Amino acid sequence: YQFISEILRWRAVSTSDHVIFTLLNAKGAVATSLSCSQLHKKAERIGNLLLDKGRINTGDHVALIFPPGTDLICAFYGCLYVGAVPVTIRPPHPQNLQTTLPTVRMIVDVSKSVLVLTNQNMVKLLKTKEANNVVDIKSWPTVLDMDDMPKKKLPVMYRAPTAEMLAYLDFSVSTTGMLAGIKMSHAAVTSLCRAMKLACELYPSRHIALCLDPYSGLGFALWCLSSIYSGHHSILIPPSEVEANPALWLSAVSQSRVRDTFCSYGVMELCTKGLGSSVHALKARGVSLACVRTCVVVAEERPRIALTTSFSKLFSALGLSPRAVSTSFGCRVNTAICLQ
Repeated sequence: YQFISEILRWRAVSTSDHVIFTLLNAKGAVATSLSCSQLHKKAERIGNLLLDKGRINTGDHVALIFPPGTDLICAFYGCLYVGAVPVTIRPPHPQNLQTTLPTVRMIVDVSKSVLVLTNQNMVKLLKTKEANNVVDIKSWPTVLDMDDMPKKKLPVMYRAPTAEMLAYLDFSVSTTGMLAGIKMSHAAVTSLCRAMKLACELYPSRHIALCLDPYSGLGFALWCLSSIYSGHHSILIPPSEVEANPALWLSAVSQSRVRDTFCSYGVMELCTKGLGSSVHALKARGVSLACVRTCVVVAEERPRIALTTSFSKLFSALGLSPRAVSTSFGCRVNTAICLQ
């Protein structure tokens, strides 16, 4: 298959009940899970919403503003199913609209998005007086609420004439505050996924734990693309939930006996600072990291050697091999590098 959307459709038929995504909440319980067919059906309904209410045309750019979760994934494939070009954007922080909302608006403008697809909470947030003071609600393109989805099936699935056509836009703000965008073609998507599948030995019986932001670079590719291509089960852990419960990620890795896990420097820092005095308590609770073969920090910046060293030392008490912890650089750093 040349297109990731075709791979999802094939999985929805051939392994319809295979659970491909599980999202955990702060307590470590399953918030939502998606099988291949559930994801496909929801993506179809989102495609219908984009056509019926969004009136989008093939090649239109659509901004997706969702918290880390399964809705973001469904919305991404909903766009591909109707030939729209998705642009995933980190939502504004409700407590800090003054600095975070202009960034969202800037990406919407620079990406030339004709439509914003989001959830009910975000629609309400954009309409608040506080948000309106920062960005006038009337100045946004059409804002669609994903919770208003029609039930009907998609009449025709879009297929790009060539794999060189644009699949999605990848925007990120660097640590120095520079906005950078990358155009990803359908061929680039499948090449990236194939490289990740080979590097990590990914196949349907594997479980991978992800605890990073899914909006750009390797974080996005792992969260939204890789499972569809390789068929493995991704355990999704939003970094904000680790802020509420620092033991969440490592407990989930231990419980599911995960061999490969990916995190961000932010998450690694939360664990190192938040669990420094709790390692013995975790050990008493049966948390073991001896199962981990690779614990990869996805860095879109300079390596933070001191942090990875202190993380490795601290959690070696739970059986984490220091050789398992490594750093990986996505296409932001070097387009020729994928994982390691």
